[in-house]
Amino acid sequence: MTVRRLAAGAMGVLAMAAAPGCECLSKLIWPPETCPAAETIVPVSQVVAEYNANASRVDQLWAKAKIEVTVPRLGIPLSWGSTRPEAEPNGLLMLFKNDRDRLAPSDFCLIGRDTGIDVFKIGCDTKRGIYYFWFGMGEESTLMWGRIRYAGAPGVKGLPIDPLQVPSVLGICELPGDLSTPPIVAQTMDLTSGRCAYVLTYIDRQPVTNRLLARREVYFDWSETRPRRPFMVKLFDDRGVRVMTAKMTDYARIRLADDEDQATGPDMPTDIRISWHGQGTSVHIVLDRMNDAKGMREGCKPPDQSFKKIIQVDRGVTAPGAGNR
Repeated sequence: MTVRRLAAGAMGVLAMAAAPGCECLSKLIWPPETCPAAETIVPVSQVVAEYNANASRVDQLWAKAKIEVTVPRLGIPLSWGSTRPEAEPNGLLMLFKNDRDRLAPSDFCLIGRDTGIDVFKIGCDTKRGIYYFWFGMGEESTLMWGRIRYAGAPGVKGLPIDPLQVPSVLGICELPGDLSTPPIVAQTMDLTSGRCAYVLTYIDRQPVTNRLLARREVYFDWSETRPRRPFMVKLFDDRGVRVMTAKMTDYARIRLADDEDQATGPDMPTDIRISWHGQGTSVHIVLDRMNDAKGMREGCKPPDQSFKKIIQVDRGVTAPGAGNR
């Protein structure tokens, strides 16, 4: 058979498939052996409602953490910490949601420790209106910080991760239920990445420009055997470029102080792997002893000490008509 006949035959098949009343095309393009049938897709409102029913039960979170950080140095990956089963926790995670607006930034911090001494802290302090990343000790100590109201604005540079977006990888921060005004989520289906998924793209207005901008994608299982839980989050920079991916597994219950039936308590992922695209930098976090009783909101303020170097990552960024305060 000539190439011309092969091409004509293929075009004929597509023409018949596209004919009115013919279901052949959908059968050709739908991957029946890897994803559930199209009829099982539920609307975004249902995905959000189910997710929020779990997330809204958590007002605050305290957890022990094992943290392993890997960074490239002269082409060789260097690691700090360990998440092996026999390793002791070397970190602490705390989260305190906004009581008035669950979509507003939360007080949050992740602390890394070495032999009982804090060596880094990343977080968000809503009382002071700042987010920050501190690392090092003595002559090497550096504090990088920015103002919450300008997080994600054009011109904000320097932080390895946006602390305002980090809590989204915990699977317990609410998503917008109102789909008519930003912030909103838009739903698409992913059939090609090896794990069939509902993809909810979080869209909000960018500070300073007021433009609508995708901030992150949250991937939920689309399966006939697994529950609809987030298993991956991709974070975007101020240009809408995917810069970081977090993969979440090993869901476990959070112990609530006022919940007698722990078997029905809210759950969250306890194994979180974060990687930065094209950098070779990654963070592996394994959580344990998750509860809502031990933390104090003031624990999420920046370290109370002097720093060798202080960098304001949004210096010079202002809203139209505003001063650089």
